[in-house]
Amino acid sequence: MHPRSLCAVAVLCMAAPAAAGTVSGKLELPPGAPDRPPPRGKAFVDRTPNPLAPVRPVNPLPAIVISLEPAPTTQFSSPPPQAVSWDLLGESFARPVLPVRIGGEVRIRNKGRSSPVLVAAGKPSLLIKKPLNPTAEITFIPGTEAGPIEILDESSPHLKGRIVVMASPFFATPNAKGEWEIPNVPPGEWVVKVWYDTGWLDRPDEKITVGERRTEVTLKLPARWPVKP
Repeated sequence: MHPRSLCAVAVLCMAAPAAAGTVSGKLELPPGAPDRPPPRGKAFVDRTPNPLAPVRPVNPLPAIVISLEPAPTTQFSSPPPQAVSWDLLGESFARPVLPVRIGGEVRIRNKGRSSPVLVAAGKPSLLIKKPLNPTAEITFIPGTEAGPIEILDESSPHLKGRIVVMASPFFATPNAKGEWEIPNVPPGEWVVKVWYDTGWLDRPDEKITVGERRTEVTLKLPARWPVKP
């Protein structure tokens, strides 16, 4: 090969960006289940379970989001936000907590039989105040700031869900076994954070280094499920 060709190949190799990696792991849940939240609204009484049926423990997994926050030294090009769907199943959402990227669109699809009037707590202009009929859907962009937004039906104390607007584009929700995976993570230093229900869990954040290969992390969650103020 000609010396100039060798130089060109060397320059291309040096200029090629490092390949993205995959971060995966599993949640190590504390013994015992978190307490059930109190019913919303003083004018309503919480539903009484069947006294003859065994008590169902609270499953915290649907209310958990794992997020990767870049360290100050990590540089990357942020991918465009993706639209996400949120199914309304009767008097509850398919997931109680829905993560979405800043600027991402949320599509709520009513797969139930009722026609609730959904509102966003503290953001009256976010949703059009009208009944969401069965098989109908609404789309909206939650906002440009990170944080939680509660979506509820003012006429029902039981129908509510929470959208968590994420600043980082790299996040995931665990499956029924507590396993999660975040693909296409740029190489560099990252901090692993865990969101539970209403806020970030008060726990030491894992610092990881992402390369071309898979990075595996086991997240040990604290007892009592403390959330940062």
